[in-house]
Amino acid sequence: MNRPMHRVVTLVYLLLFAMGCVEPYETPEIKEELNIMVIDGFINSTAQSASVKLSYANPLAATETNPFHDNATVRIEEEGGNSYLLTQEYPGSFVLINTSFSTEMRYRLRVQNNSGREFVSNYITLNKAPEIDSITWKMGRNGISFSVNTHDDTNRSKYYQWNYVETWEYVSSFYSTYQIVNAVAIPRPQEDGIYFCWSSSLSTNINIGSSVRLANDVIQDFELTFIPANSVKLSRRYSILVEQRVLTEDAYEFWTQLQKSSESLGGLFDPQPSQVLGNIRSNNNDEIVLGYFSGGEVTQKRFFISFNELPREIRNEREPVRCGEMDLSALSVEEIPTAHSSVLLIDPIYVQGVGIVAFTTAAASCIDCRMQGGITLRPDFW
Repeated sequence: MNRPMHRVVTLVYLLLFAMGCVEPYETPEIKEELNIMVIDGFINSTAQSASVKLSYANPLAATETNPFHDNATVRIEEEGGNSYLLTQEYPGSFVLINTSFSTEMRYRLRVQNNSGREFVSNYITLNKAPEIDSITWKMGRNGISFSVNTHDDTNRSKYYQWNYVETWEYVSSFYSTYQIVNAVAIPRPQEDGIYFCWSSSLSTNINIGSSVRLANDVIQDFELTFIPANSVKLSRRYSILVEQRVLTEDAYEFWTQLQKSSESLGGLFDPQPSQVLGNIRSNNNDEIVLGYFSGGEVTQKRFFISFNELPREIRNEREPVRCGEMDLSALSVEEIPTAHSSVLLIDPIYVQGVGIVAFTTAAASCIDCRMQGGITLRPDFW
């Protein structure tokens, strides 16, 4: 499922019943199974692929994430032509790869579950997308923001959507030079290092913009994300990969309403809730379906920024985990055979004329960067 849509499914269901209330109202908990299908599909004509996510809306009182729907038959149908069957990648996720889609054709999505319920989208055309001109950053009061710039000389795009992936490099507080293997302390090979890590996160907000009110089809300095000062993301090197799509006017309206419903509610003078259903319908006309099926070209651009490029006032000069001399302890050579292999060693302690007598150690969270959620595998693009 598109990440922003997954976030707001439960809220949207509630909004379907909350029309025009002025007086405060305590909504009763909805505990029963909703059985409202949520469908999010996209054809990526650039990558020659398609993806569809199926799930159900959650009750308001639910504590778990949206339950996924599997064992469905998912097809993309070409108007007057071919039909393409998607393969289930994992529960709720269906994919199609190595398939050529044309911007000259129209396509629709058809989903049939094992109980015979069928869901069909409107036919869509695949939008062409201009290149991203640039990704820029600027300093704010308490951090830095990243923005995207683009334009279309043909004046045809008008409606844009962006998703992004952030990746950042960080380090642990202490560098481990030894490890315990088979009850023996041996030098840690470089390929087994746990000092350098990389972590990634996906965009979760709805990022849409339009140039329809402008004389030219230009998007300038559309802010995508803000990183506060001293964030671990800014501790060494940071990268953002921005993905740009062009929407139809109807799709833009769908995402606008979803954005208003999920991000702008709460005050008396905020936009009032409205039904955000999308372009997918059930064969049962009385059944509510949430979601949208769209497609087109996707353009990407990656941007890097390093610690030494940042203004001093917002550099992260803190370790991801605050560890210092008070966190260090020592493990004697005699204790090594009885130590658990999960004990992490930092440096050997030498005594002149004797050799190594002990090793410094500390909590795993101070030594193993993976404890902070990252991985030690360096990304290919780094």
